[in-house]
Amino acid sequence: MPNPLVSVLINCYNGEKYLEAAINSVMDQTYENWEIIFWDNQSTDNSEKIVKKYQDKRLNYYKSHEHTTQYEARNKGLNKCLGDLIAFLDVDDFWKKDKLEKQVKIFNNNNIGFSCTNAWIINERKKNKKLAFSKVFSGQVLNELLLRDFITMSSLMIKKSIINDFQLAFNPEYEIIGDFDLVLKLAKVTHLGGINEPLTYYRLHQDNLTYKKTKLNSDELLNLLKKLENDPKIFNISNFMVFKDNVIFYKCIVSILEGNRLSALNNLGKMNSLYHRIKLILTLCLPNNLILYLRNR
Repeated sequence: MPNPLVSVLINCYNGEKYLEAAINSVMDQTYENWEIIFWDNQSTDNSEKIVKKYQDKRLNYYKSHEHTTQYEARNKGLNKCLGDLIAFLDVDDFWKKDKLEKQVKIFNNNNIGFSCTNAWIINERKKNKKLAFSKVFSGQVLNELLLRDFITMSSLMIKKSIINDFQLAFNPEYEIIGDFDLVLKLAKVTHLGGINEPLTYYRLHQDNLTYKKTKLNSDELLNLLKKLENDPKIFNISNFMVFKDNVIFYKCIVSILEGNRLSALNNLGKMNSLYHRIKLILTLCLPNNLILYLRNR
C-alpha cells in the first residue's frame, strides 16, 4: 500500500476550546497524504468559524442537518471518508508530528487490519501527564482487550477495506462505549498493529464523557456483556470471565456511590474470582469520597 490516503475523521460538538490544537497537529504531520473529514454535529459555539479559517483544501467541513448521538455522528463521518486508511482524532486530543508516518508503515504487513499507538494522558486538573499503558499489544488481541482496553480512540487507524468487507460501524445505541465495542469487532476479524511509542495526546478533563456519565457507562457495559455472553468467539476466551467480573464490580461502584450498598453486596455472588469478591468487600468499607479519590487519581 504505497503512500495511501489517510482520512482523518474529526467529530465535533462544541469543541472550540481545543479545536485548533487538534487540527494543527494534523496540518503539521510529516506524512502529507491525508484529508480531514470534519463532522460538525450541530455545534453552537465557534467551532465552525475556527474550522473555516483554514485554507487547506484537504480539510473538508460537513455540518449535520440535525444533532445526533456521538456514534451516529461518527458513522455519518465515516461515510464521507475516501481514504485507504481511516484515522480518528477527537477534538480535545492531538498528535505528535510523526504519528501518521509511523502508523501508516504498519500496514505494509497485509495481516494488519487496524493499528493503535500508546498515548500520553494529560491531566488538565493536575497539570501533568503520564503514559497511558505499560504495553500496547499486537497480533490477535481480543483476549488482551477483554482484560483492559488499551486503544485510545485518537490513536486508532483502520484499513477501510476491513470496515467494508465486514460491514463494521459504530453502534449508535451507545453514548460512551461505542469505541470499545468497535475495536472488539475489529479484533474478532483481523490483527492489530500496536505501536508502544506514545504518539497520541489524550486530554483528561471534567468534560470527558466518562467523567460526567459514570452510571450510563456502567449500564452500557452491562448491555455489552449480555451480548458478548451469546457470542461463542468471545465467551470462550480465557479473559472473558475477568471482563465479566470487572463489569459487575463497576456496577457495584455505581450502586455504592448512589447510596445503595446493599445492592452492591447482593452482587457478590455473581463474581467468579476471589480477587474481585475481596476487592468489593474492602470497597464497601470505604467512604464515598475515598472511593472517588481512588478512582480518579
